[in-house]
Amino acid sequence: MDRRWYHDINVSSTPLISVMDRVSCIREPTEDDMVLIRQTMMADEEAIQELNSEITMLCSVLERLRLRKDKHRENIHRAHSLLTLARRLPHELLARIFEMCAESGWTRAPVIVSQVCSAWRKAATIPRVWSHLFLDLRSGNSTGKVEFWLSKVQHAPLHIILDIPLESPSLEEVLGLLIPRSNQWHTLVVKSVDSTTMNHVLRRCSLPFPNLRQLNLITEMEGSQGNSVNMSSLPDAPRLSRLLIEQPNLPQWSNFMGVTKLHVVLSSSTLSISSINATDWIEMLQALPELRDLTLELSKSGTRTYNDAQRSVDLPHLESLTLHISPEVNGILLTMRAPALRQLHLRCSSDPLARPHMPSGSYLCQFLESCPRVQLLELYDIDVERIDFVRCFELLPKLEELRLHDSDIADEQLWLLHGNNGHCPNLARLDFRWCNYLTGSALVNLTQSRLPQDETEGRVSPTMRQTRQINEVAVINCLHVKEQDVLDLAEMTLCRLLIRSGDDHCYRRGCCNNERYRQRLRLRHNNKLPERVIL
Repeated sequence: MDRRWYHDINVSSTPLISVMDRVSCIREPTEDDMVLIRQTMMADEEAIQELNSEITMLCSVLERLRLRKDKHRENIHRAHSLLTLARRLPHELLARIFEMCAESGWTRAPVIVSQVCSAWRKAATIPRVWSHLFLDLRSGNSTGKVEFWLSKVQHAPLHIILDIPLESPSLEEVLGLLIPRSNQWHTLVVKSVDSTTMNHVLRRCSLPFPNLRQLNLITEMEGSQGNSVNMSSLPDAPRLSRLLIEQPNLPQWSNFMGVTKLHVVLSSSTLSISSINATDWIEMLQALPELRDLTLELSKSGTRTYNDAQRSVDLPHLESLTLHISPEVNGILLTMRAPALRQLHLRCSSDPLARPHMPSGSYLCQFLESCPRVQLLELYDIDVERIDFVRCFELLPKLEELRLHDSDIADEQLWLLHGNNGHCPNLARLDFRWCNYLTGSALVNLTQSRLPQDETEGRVSPTMRQTRQINEVAVINCLHVKEQDVLDLAEMTLCRLLIRSGDDHCYRRGCCNNERYRQRLRLRHNNKLPERVIL
């Protein structure tokens, strides 16, 4: 860049002779003085015009320099964009990221990412990016969206979510486009207001589902004629393993033999709440011999009558059982025998009772007699008699994690877990919330009794049973667990004052948010708490 012209600019101050030096201000001006004053003024005006012209020229040069500088900055920004990780990722990996965005619920992700740049547009041409199809038939031009999406997905797997209102003129056209592609369906989620619309969709789905892995059928209420969802019309789906049914009544089927995960939600949006019949429940489970994960949930609190049965069903492969029901329905435990069960979650769907529900403890103990391998037991607002706690501990030799929420467990029951002779020798994790009869000193003593002893002192017999060390203790909103108890626990194990991640049942309920307590604890200790205190 040539900078010689800078030296041609005269920025030195020109000697300026003031008119006051040439004309006296004491006497009246003469004719010659007036001529001189006018000449001086004209000379100054000419000088100002020349300076203005020079300023304009310099401003123009400055603006051109600024524009050139901006172009260089833009060029640097573009150069940086060529070095970003997003530009260097393989198209297959970018496509997988886009697919995960759509899977997480960002329904327009494939359309938006294809408009970012040429590299992303090329990655978006991979058919799997368009695998997730979200259809809300309340919006317009659903048929056009389906045609466009199917042209992009080609022969890739399809994960379909179909939300159907009471009146949907485009439903037939949409089904006419989707059903011929049933061999590509891997996930199908159908949401309808009533069972009449759901049954119509199921009758239309007459072609085989050779690749269907997951099926969700969600119905808010029964049809006008009181008919429930009829799943018998569905063809066989040999690869179907995950099934979610939400409707007012228990579902029935005979063609889903390979299902391993079942989630049943009994909705109660109508004024009349149907009863739960144990016979229907048993017949439903008998059709699922490979079941490994079972959840029964009442969507809304309400009193449901439970009709007992004098028989039970064997679930030889069941490993996880979750019951989110009212105490009156806990008798459903007696209808199942699960010798391979590893995780048991009992949760109350109604408001907690003011006293322990005596039948629930008896049902739980009888059920655990057939489940010797349970490793995780959660009682969420399911309070039982203290004597039933004793029996539970005796029946759980493999227990590794105990979670209690709003429980009346006391120090006497916790004492049964002490030392090498205590029950549940494999117990390693404790999670107590709103347990107002439990003291912090009892937790400290239990944790201390489970510490490994010094074998070098010769005090431990080789034949003596060794209990497992407590690796983590969670205490949240427990009235008699004091700050010093937390610090004492942290000297021996992890002490957690925070709920777990998103899979924690309290996460969505917000009942165990103790942010203010944790903040005060940090301030009192100047943010220098032991590392094993998890806040």
